[in-house]
Amino acid sequence: MAMKGFGMQPWWLLHLESSILACVMSTIGGYRKKVVIANIVRVFGIKKASELTKGFYRNFCDITVESMKLFTVSDKSLQNRVEYSSKGLQLMNRLYDDKRIVILAGGHMASWEMYAMTFSQRIKSDTMALYKKLSDPIMDEEMRNSRERFGLKMVEISECKNWMENYIASSEKSPLIIGFGFDQSPHNADKSWWTTFLGVETAVYFGVEKWAKDYNAAVVYGGVKRVGRGRYVVDFRLVKEHVLECKKGEVLDRCLGELEREIRESPSDWLWSHKRWKHSRPQGIMVQERRFECKLDA
Repeated sequence: MAMKGFGMQPWWLLHLESSILACVMSTIGGYRKKVVIANIVRVFGIKKASELTKGFYRNFCDITVESMKLFTVSDKSLQNRVEYSSKGLQLMNRLYDDKRIVILAGGHMASWEMYAMTFSQRIKSDTMALYKKLSDPIMDEEMRNSRERFGLKMVEISECKNWMENYIASSEKSPLIIGFGFDQSPHNADKSWWTTFLGVETAVYFGVEKWAKDYNAAVVYGGVKRVGRGRYVVDFRLVKEHVLECKKGEVLDRCLGELEREIRESPSDWLWSHKRWKHSRPQGIMVQERRFECKLDA
């Protein structure tokens, strides 16, 4: 594959090419630029649009070339570039010792790909992540093989219920961590949870909370922060340990607050190219109030 050949270049050269590409995309025309600018203006206003758009393309180009590198990168090289906070690992080890299923929530911040490929080797639990199958079967297989080669199990969304039934029925099961990316726009606005996110009316997937309550799982947020070109720090933060005591919407509300906190601290590192606000709220559906909102700076 061409991507594998491209990814065999050294990190420094990939980042040099990323810088050139980001300059072109931010000044001439880049991937979904109208969507990127519209989303940023919706949240931050017109004054910050130019600065944050440039920052977005720097982040986007970096994670694109780094994702290509992941097809061929050695385990040692990859592990050296993703650091995990000791406090976060202590949390995950305690939940493992308590034999808990854990829902690991996260957004498309910085290099979620490098995080996804490394975390299964830093914790004791088995790890599984839900994903939507790509339309190109060759690309889908390459992506799954790349992400699974260091221990993460990828399960397609349509197969997840059967997979979980088999896991629950297994007598040899060990504590499990289930990865959820919850910040994409749902397909069906009528069946979504409507609330505010980044100060904007937003349709949200409810799956994180539903799965947590279905399996009485602890919920943890996995935050990713860039600390250098191709270098990241991951921190695990407890969202809610005993979810059955929560009112409907609280778990999701808390997860949204954690993601808002990340975006407030590093706004250019979120994937603004998502068509996040493509839905209009259907008539008769209420906007659920937020209790754990992390508001952006004015």
